Amino acid sequence: MRKNIIVIPFNVSWNWSTDYLNQTAFELSKKGNIIVCYLWGDTVYLKEKIHAHDFPKKTSKYSKNIYLVRPIYFIPFRRFKFIEKLNFSANLLFLRFFTEIVYILRKCRKRVFWIFDPNLSPIYKYFGKKYFLLYDCVDFFGGHDEQWLCKKADLVVVNSHILQNHLQKFRKNVKLVPQGFRILDFAKKKYKHTVLKLKKPVIGFVGGVNKRLNFDLLLRLIKHNSKWNFVIWGPIQKWGKSDTTVQPKIKEILSLINVTAGESWKKEEIPEIISQFDIGIIPYDISQNFNKYCYPAKLFEYFYLGKPVISTPIEELKQFPNYVKTENNYKDWERTIKHLLSKPWPEKYKHQEKRLAIENSWQRKIEEILKYCNPEINSPKKDVL
Repeated sequence: MRKNIIVIPFNVSWNWSTDYLNQTAFELSKKGNIIVCYLWGDTVYLKEKIHAHDFPKKTSKYSKNIYLVRPIYFIPFRRFKFIEKLNFSANLLFLRFFTEIVYILRKCRKRVFWIFDPNLSPIYKYFGKKYFLLYDCVDFFGGHDEQWLCKKADLVVVNSHILQNHLQKFRKNVKLVPQGFRILDFAKKKYKHTVLKLKKPVIGFVGGVNKRLNFDLLLRLIKHNSKWNFVIWGPIQKWGKSDTTVQPKIKEILSLINVTAGESWKKEEIPEIISQFDIGIIPYDISQNFNKYCYPAKLFEYFYLGKPVISTPIEELKQFPNYVKTENNYKDWERTIKHLLSKPWPEKYKHQEKRLAIENSWQRKIEEILKYCNPEINSPKKDVL
């Protein structure tokens, strides 16, 4: 697949903390492919920008092989559905035209549409059969769009056994690939301990602070263990009308005296934060299927730095019983944390965790996917149920 043009629609902002989209684009571009990122999560409304005297660029070049295209809604009155649809169609027609121009000018070989979110599958319908359709499933979605995508795609890959079992309901041929871990940011011999400066023990979480977290669990755990220091490190979700229950709980957690909160604008700073943890935590609310069947990328960040991990019972994490302790209620979390803090984490476990992290690097994931994209392989479309 060397020097192909690959269109990747983004369902989040370019600089969002969950960076599997960016990492995929970066790794593919290193291999000589030309990447067109359609930043659906950064949609711009022209009227608002004009009032702010900020005139956005429709396209920009991020690097030699990566182009960014931002949807700009030129037509006002978007509260009307037909206006919304008109803006949507105009932007996608431009995207298709722009992609074809780049394809010709950069002398690309093949066209690929690489999609992560089934809810964005209507975008693909503007591109047509010339494009090799690849569904890279990294989260649990469900629904009609995902079923359609599984049956339509030339290749479907997943990063977990749970997702593989789920998608095999709709097609037989679903390839399991590594999770994806940004090893280059972590592969340093030393980290500066200048940010937190907290007394031990330190129990920490890195990632988005949003409705995915089990706030009731966290509040009880933190309040009942004032001698432990907790770190909540990541972007806090923006408030909206639907956040009447989430917002107060986040504010309450961040106000507690034994909680340190912050955010790193540079991804390279994350290893420095995690290196100061005694335990890494993944306190997701598993009453949400999206969380229960997820495969958190932060797991391998904790693993690479040799940290014990405690999590709510996320299905995919149960395959690591030596390194990940899955507990549901705060009493069990409290008991498990006390046990983990009572003795040093075995060096054997640290080495094994690091090996697992290396095996799940972004480079290995992309290489595995590109192997399946070899044009000599018959299209998996023949295997749909």
